Amino acid sequence: MEKRPFILDVDTGTDDAMAIIAAVKAAELDLRAITVTHGNQPLPNTLENTLRVVQFLGADVPVFAGCPDPMVRTLTAGREMNVRRQPYEQVIDGQVVNMHEDYLPLPPAKIAPQSEHAVAFLLRTLRAASTPITVVAVGPLTNIAMALRLDPGIARNIRELIVMGGGIRAVNSTSDSEFNFFADPEAAQIVLKAGARVTILPLDATTSALFDRRDAQCLRDIGTPEAEFFGRLIADFIDRMALLGISNTSDPGDHSAAIHDALCVLYMLDPRIVTDLRREACDVDFSGGFADGQLIVDTRSYMPRDDETYVAYGIDKERVMRLLCDLLGR
Repeated sequence: MEKRPFILDVDTGTDDAMAIIAAVKAAELDLRAITVTHGNQPLPNTLENTLRVVQFLGADVPVFAGCPDPMVRTLTAGREMNVRRQPYEQVIDGQVVNMHEDYLPLPPAKIAPQSEHAVAFLLRTLRAASTPITVVAVGPLTNIAMALRLDPGIARNIRELIVMGGGIRAVNSTSDSEFNFFADPEAAQIVLKAGARVTILPLDATTSALFDRRDAQCLRDIGTPEAEFFGRLIADFIDRMALLGISNTSDPGDHSAAIHDALCVLYMLDPRIVTDLRREACDVDFSGGFADGQLIVDTRSYMPRDDETYVAYGIDKERVMRLLCDLLGR
Protein backbone atom coordinates (compact mmCIF):
# COMPACT_ATOMS: atom_id res chain seq x y z
CA MET A 1 0.00 0.00 0.00
CA GLU A 2 1.28 3.47 -0.89
CA LYS A 3 2.45 5.48 2.09
CA ARG A 4 0.52 8.63 2.95
CA PRO A 5 2.75 11.70 2.38
CA PHE A 6 2.62 14.43 4.99
CA ILE A 7 4.38 17.51 6.32
CA LEU A 8 4.63 18.12 10.06
CA ASP A 9 4.53 21.74 11.27
CA VAL A 10 5.77 22.15 14.86
CA ASP A 11 6.79 24.60 17.57
CA THR A 12 8.86 22.03 19.34
CA GLY A 13 8.47 21.73 23.05
CA THR A 14 7.55 18.61 24.97
CA ASP A 15 4.50 17.26 23.14
CA ASP A 16 5.83 18.32 19.72
CA ALA A 17 8.85 16.13 20.40
CA MET A 18 6.45 13.24 21.01
CA ALA A 19 4.74 14.01 17.69
CA ILE A 20 8.08 13.98 15.85
CA ILE A 21 9.01 10.63 17.41
CA ALA A 22 5.66 9.13 16.36
CA ALA A 23 5.97 10.59 12.85
CA VAL A 24 9.45 9.21 12.29
CA LYS A 25 8.70 5.79 13.78
CA ALA A 26 5.54 5.31 11.70
CA ALA A 27 6.86 3.36 8.71
CA GLU A 28 3.33 3.36 7.26
CA LEU A 29 3.60 7.12 6.67
CA ASP A 30 5.82 9.20 4.40
CA LEU A 31 7.17 12.16 6.39
CA ARG A 32 8.36 14.57 3.69
CA ALA A 33 9.58 17.41 5.92
CA ILE A 34 9.25 19.20 9.23
CA THR A 35 8.52 22.92 9.24
CA VAL A 36 9.05 24.97 12.38
CA THR A 37 7.26 28.00 13.76
CA HIS A 38 7.27 30.20 16.87
CA GLY A 39 5.14 29.06 19.79
CA ASN A 40 6.15 27.12 22.89
CA GLN A 41 9.46 28.98 22.76
CA PRO A 42 10.91 31.60 20.37
CA LEU A 43 11.78 30.29 16.91
CA PRO A 44 15.53 29.80 17.57
CA ASN A 45 14.62 27.48 20.46
CA THR A 46 11.85 25.59 18.67
CA LEU A 47 14.16 25.11 15.68
CA GLU A 48 17.04 23.84 17.82
CA ASN A 49 14.70 21.52 19.70
CA THR A 50 13.36 20.13 16.44
CA LEU A 51 16.86 19.48 15.14
CA ARG A 52 17.82 17.80 18.42
CA VAL A 53 14.91 15.36 18.15
CA VAL A 54 15.58 14.58 14.48
CA GLN A 55 19.25 14.02 15.31
CA PHE A 56 18.35 11.79 18.27
CA LEU A 57 16.18 9.67 15.99
CA GLY A 58 18.82 9.50 13.27
CA ALA A 59 16.13 10.51 10.81
CA ASP A 60 16.83 11.73 7.29
CA VAL A 61 14.11 14.39 7.30
CA PRO A 62 14.65 17.98 6.10
CA VAL A 63 13.82 20.70 8.62
CA PHE A 64 12.73 24.19 7.52
CA ALA A 65 12.67 27.25 9.77
CA GLY A 66 9.55 29.36 9.41
CA CYS A 67 7.91 32.41 10.93
CA PRO A 68 9.30 33.90 14.16
CA ASP A 69 6.14 35.88 14.97
CA PRO A 70 2.37 35.71 14.46
CA MET A 71 0.86 37.38 11.42
CA VAL A 72 -0.43 40.55 13.09
CA ARG A 73 -1.37 40.05 16.75
CA THR A 74 1.86 41.50 18.19
CA LEU A 75 1.43 44.68 16.12
CA THR A 76 -1.36 45.85 18.41
CA ALA A 77 0.08 47.24 21.61
CA GLY A 78 -1.75 45.98 24.66
CA ARG A 79 -3.72 43.29 22.84
CA GLU A 80 -3.17 40.93 25.77
CA MET A 81 -4.16 43.46 28.42
CA ASN A 82 -7.81 42.37 28.29
CA VAL A 83 -7.18 38.74 29.17
CA ARG A 84 -5.92 36.73 32.13
CA ARG A 85 -3.16 34.42 30.92
CA GLN A 86 -2.40 30.94 32.19
CA PRO A 87 0.96 30.95 34.06
CA TYR A 88 3.30 29.16 31.63
CA GLU A 89 6.35 30.41 33.55
CA GLN A 90 6.95 31.03 37.25
CA VAL A 91 9.87 31.48 39.61
CA ILE A 92 9.69 28.69 42.19
CA ASP A 93 12.28 28.48 44.97
CA GLY A 94 14.52 30.81 42.99
CA GLN A 95 14.33 28.70 39.83
CA VAL A 96 12.48 29.62 36.63
CA VAL A 97 10.03 26.84 35.75
CA ASN A 98 8.53 26.80 32.24
CA MET A 99 5.76 24.65 30.83
CA HIS A 100 8.25 23.78 28.08
CA GLU A 101 11.99 23.81 28.66
CA ASP A 102 14.07 26.30 26.69
CA TYR A 103 15.90 23.32 25.23
CA LEU A 104 15.03 19.64 25.31
CA PRO A 105 17.39 17.38 27.32
CA LEU A 106 19.18 16.07 24.24
CA PRO A 107 22.66 16.81 22.85
CA PRO A 108 22.96 20.10 20.93
CA ALA A 109 22.16 19.71 17.26
CA LYS A 110 25.04 19.16 14.86
CA ILE A 111 22.69 18.92 11.90
CA ALA A 112 21.47 22.08 10.18
CA PRO A 113 18.11 23.26 8.85
CA GLN A 114 17.52 23.83 5.16
CA SER A 115 18.26 27.31 3.83
CA GLU A 116 14.81 27.68 2.26
CA HIS A 117 12.12 29.35 4.38
CA ALA A 118 9.35 27.03 5.56
CA VAL A 119 6.64 29.06 3.82
CA ALA A 120 8.56 28.98 0.52
CA PHE A 121 8.98 25.22 0.94
CA LEU A 122 5.26 24.74 1.58
CA LEU A 123 4.37 26.77 -1.51
CA ARG A 124 6.84 24.96 -3.75
CA THR A 125 5.92 21.50 -2.50
CA LEU A 126 2.15 21.89 -2.52
CA ARG A 127 2.12 23.57 -5.93
CA ALA A 128 4.09 20.68 -7.42
CA ALA A 129 2.30 17.84 -5.62
CA SER A 130 0.99 15.16 -7.95
CA THR A 131 -0.58 13.40 -4.97
CA PRO A 132 -2.41 15.46 -2.33
CA ILE A 133 -0.32 15.93 0.81
CA THR A 134 -1.56 15.91 4.39
CA VAL A 135 -0.37 18.74 6.63
CA VAL A 136 -0.23 18.03 10.36
CA ALA A 137 0.02 21.33 12.23
CA VAL A 138 0.58 21.21 15.98
CA GLY A 139 1.72 24.76 16.75
CA PRO A 140 0.48 28.26 15.93
CA LEU A 141 -0.72 28.17 12.33
CA THR A 142 1.40 31.05 11.04
CA ASN A 143 3.45 29.10 8.49
CA ILE A 144 0.41 27.39 7.00
CA ALA A 145 -1.68 30.56 6.88
CA MET A 146 1.11 32.57 5.26
CA ALA A 147 1.43 29.97 2.51
CA LEU A 148 -2.34 29.90 1.96
CA ARG A 149 -2.48 33.70 1.88
CA LEU A 150 0.26 33.86 -0.74
CA ASP A 151 -1.37 31.18 -2.90
CA PRO A 152 -4.88 30.07 -1.91
CA GLY A 153 -4.78 27.53 -4.74
CA ILE A 154 -2.45 25.22 -2.82
CA ALA A 155 -5.46 24.16 -0.73
CA ARG A 156 -6.47 21.94 -3.65
CA ASN A 157 -3.33 19.85 -3.11
CA ILE A 158 -3.85 19.45 0.63
CA ARG A 159 -5.50 16.11 1.32
CA GLU A 160 -6.25 17.05 4.92
CA LEU A 161 -5.11 19.56 7.50
CA ILE A 162 -4.92 17.87 10.89
CA VAL A 163 -4.68 20.59 13.52
CA MET A 164 -4.04 20.49 17.24
CA GLY A 165 -5.67 23.67 18.43
CA GLY A 166 -8.66 25.38 19.92
CA GLY A 167 -10.92 24.46 22.75
CA ILE A 168 -14.67 24.47 23.14
CA ARG A 169 -15.23 23.85 26.84
CA ALA A 170 -11.60 22.98 27.59
CA VAL A 171 -9.25 25.99 27.41
CA ASN A 172 -5.83 26.95 28.76
CA SER A 173 -4.16 30.20 27.61
CA THR A 174 -7.15 32.34 28.59
CA SER A 175 -10.68 31.82 29.84
CA ASP A 176 -11.81 31.31 26.24
CA SER A 177 -8.84 30.10 24.21
CA GLU A 178 -6.23 27.42 23.69
CA PHE A 179 -2.54 28.29 23.25
CA ASN A 180 -2.01 27.61 19.53
CA PHE A 181 -5.09 29.52 18.35
CA PHE A 182 -4.46 32.32 20.85
CA ALA A 183 -0.85 32.69 19.64
CA ASP A 184 -2.06 33.55 16.12
CA PRO A 185 -5.84 33.87 15.86
CA GLU A 186 -5.80 35.37 12.37
CA ALA A 187 -3.74 32.46 11.08
CA ALA A 188 -6.16 29.96 12.60
CA GLN A 189 -9.13 31.64 10.92
CA ILE A 190 -7.34 31.69 7.54
CA VAL A 191 -6.61 27.98 7.78
CA LEU A 192 -10.17 27.07 8.74
CA LYS A 193 -11.56 29.05 5.80
CA ALA A 194 -9.00 27.96 3.17
CA GLY A 195 -11.22 25.38 1.51
CA ALA A 196 -9.24 22.28 2.47
CA ARG A 197 -10.60 19.54 4.70
CA VAL A 198 -9.62 20.42 8.27
CA THR A 199 -9.74 18.01 11.21
CA ILE A 200 -9.30 19.74 14.56
CA LEU A 201 -8.19 17.94 17.69
CA PRO A 202 -9.02 20.57 20.32
CA LEU A 203 -8.26 20.44 24.01
CA ASP A 204 -11.65 18.83 24.59
CA ALA A 205 -10.39 15.76 22.72
CA THR A 206 -6.75 15.72 23.76
CA THR A 207 -7.51 16.13 27.47
CA SER A 208 -10.04 13.29 27.35
CA ALA A 209 -7.07 10.90 27.31
CA LEU A 210 -4.70 11.73 30.15
CA PHE A 211 -1.44 9.90 30.85
CA ASP A 212 -0.08 9.48 34.36
CA ARG A 213 3.30 8.43 35.73
CA ARG A 214 2.33 4.76 35.49
CA ASP A 215 1.66 5.19 31.79
CA ALA A 216 4.98 6.98 31.37
CA GLN A 217 6.83 4.15 33.11
CA CYS A 218 4.97 1.56 31.04
CA LEU A 219 6.31 3.19 27.88
CA ARG A 220 9.83 3.49 29.30
CA ASP A 221 9.78 -0.20 30.13
CA ILE A 222 9.52 -1.02 26.40
CA GLY A 223 13.27 -0.50 26.42
CA THR A 224 14.01 1.30 23.16
CA PRO A 225 15.71 4.72 23.30
CA GLU A 226 12.65 6.29 21.69
CA ALA A 227 10.29 4.72 24.24
CA GLU A 228 12.54 5.76 27.11
CA PHE A 229 12.62 9.37 25.92
CA PHE A 230 8.90 9.46 25.15
CA GLY A 231 8.05 8.23 28.64
CA ARG A 232 10.49 10.67 30.16
CA LEU A 233 8.83 13.54 28.29
CA ILE A 234 5.41 12.58 29.69
CA ALA A 235 6.76 12.33 33.25
CA ASP A 236 8.53 15.67 32.91
CA PHE A 237 5.40 17.30 31.50
CA ILE A 238 3.41 16.04 34.50
CA ASP A 239 6.01 17.41 36.93
CA ARG A 240 6.11 20.85 35.29
CA MET A 241 2.35 21.22 35.21
CA ALA A 242 2.15 20.22 38.87
CA LEU A 243 4.84 22.76 39.83
CA LEU A 244 3.04 25.50 37.91
CA GLY A 245 -0.24 24.65 39.63
CA ILE A 246 -2.05 23.85 36.38
CA SER A 247 -2.36 20.10 36.77
CA ASN A 248 -5.70 18.33 36.47
CA THR A 249 -5.78 17.57 40.20
CA SER A 250 -4.42 18.75 43.53
CA ASP A 251 -3.65 15.16 44.55
CA PRO A 252 0.15 14.69 44.11
CA GLY A 253 -0.34 10.99 43.48
CA ASP A 254 -2.81 11.51 40.68
CA HIS A 255 -1.18 14.09 38.41
CA SER A 256 -1.40 13.44 34.68
CA ALA A 257 -0.91 15.17 31.35
CA ALA A 258 -2.16 15.07 27.78
CA ILE A 259 0.09 14.24 24.83
CA HIS A 260 -1.75 16.77 22.65
CA ASP A 261 0.41 17.02 19.51
CA ALA A 262 1.31 13.34 19.27
CA LEU A 263 -2.38 12.50 18.94
CA CYS A 264 -2.55 14.27 15.57
CA VAL A 265 0.08 11.94 14.12
CA LEU A 266 -1.53 8.91 15.76
CA TYR A 267 -4.91 9.93 14.32
CA MET A 268 -3.42 9.82 10.84
CA LEU A 269 -2.13 6.32 11.57
CA ASP A 270 -5.41 5.10 13.07
CA PRO A 271 -8.46 7.40 12.88
CA ARG A 272 -10.24 5.05 15.29
CA ILE A 273 -8.43 6.71 18.21
CA VAL A 274 -11.04 9.48 17.84
CA THR A 275 -14.29 8.26 19.36
CA ASP A 276 -16.47 11.21 18.38
CA LEU A 277 -15.87 13.26 15.20
CA ARG A 278 -18.45 15.78 13.99
CA ARG A 279 -18.66 18.09 11.01
CA GLU A 280 -19.04 21.56 12.48
CA ALA A 281 -19.32 25.21 11.46
CA CYS A 282 -16.24 26.82 13.00
CA ASP A 283 -14.66 30.26 13.28
CA VAL A 284 -11.88 31.79 15.35
CA ASP A 285 -12.32 35.09 17.17
CA PHE A 286 -9.56 37.61 16.42
CA SER A 287 -11.19 40.76 17.79
CA GLY A 288 -8.50 41.35 20.40
CA GLY A 289 -10.93 41.24 23.30
CA PHE A 290 -11.68 38.72 26.01
CA ALA A 291 -12.42 35.98 23.46
CA ASP A 292 -9.28 36.53 21.36
CA GLY A 293 -8.28 33.20 19.81
CA GLN A 294 -11.47 31.41 20.81
CA LEU A 295 -12.60 28.50 18.64
CA ILE A 296 -16.28 29.17 18.01
CA VAL A 297 -18.35 26.13 17.10
CA ASP A 298 -21.89 26.74 15.91
CA THR A 299 -23.71 23.66 17.16
CA ARG A 300 -27.14 24.68 15.84
CA SER A 301 -28.24 21.69 13.77
CA TYR A 302 -30.13 23.78 11.22
CA MET A 303 -27.15 26.00 10.33
CA PRO A 304 -25.26 25.06 7.14
CA ARG A 305 -21.85 23.40 7.32
CA ASP A 306 -20.25 25.17 4.36
CA ASP A 307 -16.67 24.27 5.26
CA GLU A 308 -15.34 20.73 5.42
CA THR A 309 -14.28 21.16 9.03
CA TYR A 310 -14.43 18.30 11.51
CA VAL A 311 -13.97 18.52 15.26
CA ALA A 312 -12.90 15.64 17.51
CA TYR A 313 -14.56 15.38 20.91
CA GLY A 314 -13.10 12.22 22.41
CA ILE A 315 -10.04 9.96 22.35
CA ASP A 316 -9.78 6.22 23.02
CA LYS A 317 -6.81 6.18 25.40
CA GLU A 318 -6.43 2.40 25.42
CA ARG A 319 -6.16 2.32 21.63
CA VAL A 320 -3.62 5.16 21.81
CA MET A 321 -1.52 3.21 24.32
CA ARG A 322 -1.56 0.11 22.14
CA LEU A 323 -0.52 2.17 19.14
CA LEU A 324 2.30 3.85 21.08
CA CYS A 325 3.58 0.53 22.43
CA ASP A 326 3.72 -0.82 18.88
CA LEU A 327 5.41 2.28 17.44
CA LEU A 328 7.94 2.78 20.21
CA GLY A 329 8.87 -0.89 20.30
CA ARG A 330 10.00 -0.90 16.68
